[in-house]
Amino acid sequence: MVSWSDLLRRRHRIKTTTLGVAASLTEAIVLSTDVLRRRLQDEGLAWTHPARFESNECLLECALFEWFVRDITLTNEFGSQAEGIRRALGGRLLIDLLRSGLSPASLNGFDRVSHERFAEYQEALEAGSSLQALGHRAWLRISGTDEPSERMTMLLAIRARAELEKLRGIGRGYIVSEKAVPTLRSVSDVGPE
Repeated sequence: MVSWSDLLRRRHRIKTTTLGVAASLTEAIVLSTDVLRRRLQDEGLAWTHPARFESNECLLECALFEWFVRDITLTNEFGSQAEGIRRALGGRLLIDLLRSGLSPASLNGFDRVSHERFAEYQEALEAGSSLQALGHRAWLRISGTDEPSERMTMLLAIRARAELEKLRGIGRGYIVSEKAVPTLRSVSDVGPE
């Protein structure tokens, strides 16, 4: 699997922009979401809850989880440019989700939902020293049920830990210039291309 750190290194050796970082992150989130969905399928979500697994909501929740894990590292790795990267990343991810086949209706309130999920996941992170609370919260959102699953909680917690380890130190080798970053557009402004 290609991580976003590999994509950044490949595309931008020394100097990049906030948009360049956001583009690499978006690509990595999309790839990681696909990997996560295959893993969930292998673990049985596709046959225990087939309607949920195939739903737009499940795909969106997987993407939000992968995005959140990467967002954790932005401030530590990119300092003052982190906020500009976040703004650009949200817009790019919204466009990629539309391109992947999600209906515009399923992305109504994307800003609100992403902010709510990030606040919820941040609260889970602050609840303890391990990532189990985050894994538990993410599993409930991804599965769309109130049924806890220790196995799936651990799968998501271990996945988050591994991704965070891969991302450690990624910002050191880059100079990120501050460029104007487009604001996040609403779903009604963006259509599939």
